[in-house]
Amino acid sequence: MVRIKAAVFALMLMSITAVILTCAAGSLAHVLPGFSMAAENEYLQLYLNEELVEFAVVDKASGDIWFSNPPDRQEKETVVGGTNKLRLNSQLTLTYYVSNQQRQMDSYNDSVLIGQYEIRPIPNGFRVNYDIGKKWLDTDYMPLIITEERFNALLDRMESEADQKFLRKQYALFTLEEGFQDTDEFSILGVDLPSLLGDYGFKVGESFRANDKRRLLQEYLVLLRDGQGYDALGQVTQEDISPAFGTPTLMFRWNVMQWDRERVMQMFKEYGYTPEDVAHDHLMYGATPPYPNLRNFQVSVEYTIDGPSLVARIPGESVVWPEKVYDPVEDDNVSYPLTQISLLSYFGASDRDAEGYILLPDGSGALVYANNGKANVTPYTRSVYGRDLAAGPIAEYSSSLKDQIYLPVFGLKDGDKAFFAIIEEGDAMASVQATVSGMRDSFNKAWCSFDFIPQARVYMESEGALIHLRTLSLNMYQSRPYRGDMTVRYHFLSGDDADYAAMARLYRDYLVERYQLKRVEAAGDLPMILEIVGSIDVTKPVWGIPANVVVPLTTYAQAEAILSDMLEKGVSSIAVRYLGWLKGGINHVYPTKVELERTVGSGAELQSLTQFIQDNALELFPDVSFTEMRRNRVFDRFLGFLHSSRFLNRRQAHLNVHNIATYQPIEQRRIPLISPAQYGALLQSFMDDYENWGIKGLSAGSFGYQLFSDFRVNPADLVDRQQAQSIMAKQAKSVAGRGTELMMERANAYLFPYIKYIVDAPMYAHGTEIIDGSVPFYQMVISGYLGYGGRAANLADQASRPYLLKMLETGALPLFTVAAASTAEVKHTNFDYLYSLTYDHLSNDILQLYQEAKEVLAGLWHLPIVDHDCLSPNVFITEYEDGTAIIVNYNREDVEVLDRIIPAEDYLVIKSQSRW
Repeated sequence: MVRIKAAVFALMLMSITAVILTCAAGSLAHVLPGFSMAAENEYLQLYLNEELVEFAVVDKASGDIWFSNPPDRQEKETVVGGTNKLRLNSQLTLTYYVSNQQRQMDSYNDSVLIGQYEIRPIPNGFRVNYDIGKKWLDTDYMPLIITEERFNALLDRMESEADQKFLRKQYALFTLEEGFQDTDEFSILGVDLPSLLGDYGFKVGESFRANDKRRLLQEYLVLLRDGQGYDALGQVTQEDISPAFGTPTLMFRWNVMQWDRERVMQMFKEYGYTPEDVAHDHLMYGATPPYPNLRNFQVSVEYTIDGPSLVARIPGESVVWPEKVYDPVEDDNVSYPLTQISLLSYFGASDRDAEGYILLPDGSGALVYANNGKANVTPYTRSVYGRDLAAGPIAEYSSSLKDQIYLPVFGLKDGDKAFFAIIEEGDAMASVQATVSGMRDSFNKAWCSFDFIPQARVYMESEGALIHLRTLSLNMYQSRPYRGDMTVRYHFLSGDDADYAAMARLYRDYLVERYQLKRVEAAGDLPMILEIVGSIDVTKPVWGIPANVVVPLTTYAQAEAILSDMLEKGVSSIAVRYLGWLKGGINHVYPTKVELERTVGSGAELQSLTQFIQDNALELFPDVSFTEMRRNRVFDRFLGFLHSSRFLNRRQAHLNVHNIATYQPIEQRRIPLISPAQYGALLQSFMDDYENWGIKGLSAGSFGYQLFSDFRVNPADLVDRQQAQSIMAKQAKSVAGRGTELMMERANAYLFPYIKYIVDAPMYAHGTEIIDGSVPFYQMVISGYLGYGGRAANLADQASRPYLLKMLETGALPLFTVAAASTAEVKHTNFDYLYSLTYDHLSNDILQLYQEAKEVLAGLWHLPIVDHDCLSPNVFITEYEDGTAIIVNYNREDVEVLDRIIPAEDYLVIKSQSRW
């Protein structure tokens, strides 16, 4: 946080940078033999090693070099070996399935190492076309049976007499010779040898015991049985063995050790013997020829430099996978679904000696410190924009469901340099992953993967004589692959800017430039976000019969009274989110039009409230759910089989509500998910009616963070997650284009351009054990451009004092959820999470918290946060654009930082940066 800005130091730094740049950038090819320059612009140089197909990027301003793969991996990798160590040379990892079994290939072991790739120059970079998966397996180069004549011709190519002797030793010579009588007698179970051989005898060209002769003949018959598709050796006929009549033949020995077998394969490959040659020799004898490997994938990656950033792009049309290909062995069509592609898993990876961290967009933002010693915990992996709710029902509640990834970014700091990555295309199909040293290898790294064909394991309960109550499962796949591009943009930072605060500034500038975000207008006091609960539905006895009825908690008139009271107490800027105003309450009907909940008030009373809000320069955002079908009536236009999303198991998708005591789903409270394909017609229909009410704002609630597919069987009807994202952004843009201001819960990044307020914004990271701490990265990105509040203060997990400190640390607006009715009305209902609600009981606490926050944030909330840092354990400092800094101390004892005493559970405001 405290930056050294002396002029002398700056000059020294510039001189050092110039020297580093001259030595590193100008002679990278000399420092790392095998690299040559592929592209250069004003900011970057891109180098390529064509032999290993790895690259390096030089930041010309700082002289920093970023490698696609750790340059010293051979020496510093101590955790894995063999194929896994060679994987550190790769840029791509493919995950696919064989039946229900997951398999992986990578671009080095399964493409570069076997020469199945092509490099082509493109403007500002290069493209690599990978052919992943050996077209022929190593065993396909080794004949199991061959004529002595062709074998000797191969031996003649070998210069080494030792190689000739070794290779000949691995084969046994035999001939079916007419009239030959063998003195050894042997038999093969199920085979009538006298009838099969007739006038021919089995003559072995070497000194074999009778048992070895029998084994050799048996192995020969096995080859013929398999080649002809027989069920038993006894089905082999004299016509089948006729190619060996009078022909000296060599059979590969059955007892060759594995390492010798591998050497034999390599020798055949080195001396030009091909699988086509094997097929020729096998077919001559009627044996099964080798067939090309069907597990073969094609993927291309383009690497270009664009201004100060590196762009890695997988063109969607370049991905080819084995779909319904004919397998001659099985005599059937087979598929090997390609479910995931991991891109640049080792880019910028830091080693065991590194100091720094990984930035993850988990919740508000999370840091994973390099070499944190958590090698035995689960590696980090979470889907961007949260779990696809249509992949399958969430069977059990988990604390990890509290938050998700809202921003398609990640970063890594290594000493005084850092990279920051933005997933530009395919972000809705992506997941962010991270590991620390010792977990899978010796490096700390972060990367992203893309779901090419989304997959889920579907479980079924079965009963029967053989399988009684056993849980069975199978994989279900999206009916077509994702066909869009997958693009990641890497930015590079150095020196004092190599931290998460600079990453947040960079990403904010990126969003402003890309979406033309507008700054928040600072007018009046600090805004308060006030959620007012209008009505809820409960089960009550009606004439002795349990019935679902709607109970009003705050009528329009009562809402107006609450707002009047707040105005009288000096709160002049309020954004009102009104829940439960549509018919049915919070669990309202299908919103094709505005149907008011009459227990809350009439249309005239709503207009009166609207007018009151407008007259007092307040804002009104009535809440509507467009993603969840909360109440389905008989005559609504919602038909589940038409308008609901589909799970991957093709059943109608729903959201489970869980019992907080057992964590198990409550079957009676399932909430159907509305298909993204319906959003266009649904929002247009609703907005056409809504505009007649003259309300300038709308709260779209869960539309902000719920993003899911519709896994229809017909590929033409399927809506994949990336398409769903485009639909949601388009509809939000359409609503905003009508002049309606939007409020949303926990909004994902693609909706930022169309939102004015975010409620329930993530304030912490709720990820896995690998995370070391939370940072307000989310708030730093949107500060100055969006208004945002966390969870309602009166419903938050934290006590009022830590809640206030978190508000001051993150620049969040004060947010409260209230109702005119007693909190007892929600007790023992589905809304008992609203456990502290009554405005009359809360008003003083609300005013006290608001006034204290106002004193600090009134002049700051509309400004971007430009810096944030941890000064000591549980003590953080936040700096705003105007230089004002706020230090918060979450500890229960006083702390001294920056020559100042910060009282326990308190804060300090420093008005001018020049003073600290």
